[in-house]
Amino acid sequence: MRKRKNETNACNDFITILHEIKGVEYIIKCRPEESNSKTEDVDFILAPKNKKVQLPKIAVEHTIVEAHNEQIAYIKYMYKVVEKINQRCQDKLPTNNYFELVIPPALIVDTSKESREQFVKTISGWISDTAETLNADQTASRLYDGHKVWLICGCESVSELNGKMYWTSTRPTDADKERQDRFRRAFDAKLPKLIKYKEKGFATALLLEDISFSHALPKDDWKDLIPTQYHSEFQLKIDYVVIFVSIKKKMIIGNVWKEGSQIYAEIPDSRRFSLRR
Repeated sequence: MRKRKNETNACNDFITILHEIKGVEYIIKCRPEESNSKTEDVDFILAPKNKKVQLPKIAVEHTIVEAHNEQIAYIKYMYKVVEKINQRCQDKLPTNNYFELVIPPALIVDTSKESREQFVKTISGWISDTAETLNADQTASRLYDGHKVWLICGCESVSELNGKMYWTSTRPTDADKERQDRFRRAFDAKLPKLIKYKEKGFATALLLEDISFSHALPKDDWKDLIPTQYHSEFQLKIDYVVIFVSIKKKMIIGNVWKEGSQIYAEIPDSRRFSLRR
């Protein structure tokens, strides 16, 4: 039986968003794909908690939208690498600033454990020395095995963030094309399932989980992101599209991009939800 914490978190946060915008409390009624293992089944079926509420059940599909190839593995290793760097740099970083590290995927994906450990050892020494020379909004870089690593200095009024190392995902060389390709791939995989459920009388929702902060506010014309054959059905048969930003499988931002017939060219503040807890 499949268990994916991030998709459950996304669904629960979608329920929270629904309550905010509709004033109705939904619950997870069942998980068809998990129960039946049929590829045409959706991830979740939601129903109003109050059975007297006359609203349709909602068929929900969830998927991750990456910014580049191997991004899931990249982020997995990034958390581990930066955690070890923080351990090595403990009490060695200025406490009036925080720092972000930008590491190219080539240095940590498809490399050996020994290579990553050597990278951590080498780069930690450089970070502790270089951090002392940087003021807020300044950057420094160095080459490591032919790839440039960046150190960014920031300043935060929330004191517990300062004196620590964080990370920032790299931006693909052709970011706009990558974004469009990733959206099209997600819609091509998920829309057929939702369309079938819509034709059975369900409302429908697609939850896109952005693990890179690259897609949270799509600036393209929606027609450039949806495969042409689905343009009409996307407008008519998909009731909600929510783009979540996640960290460690927890949703921290939820932006309602499509709501009924409304597709937001610019997502209004009333449809942007902070989910930090």
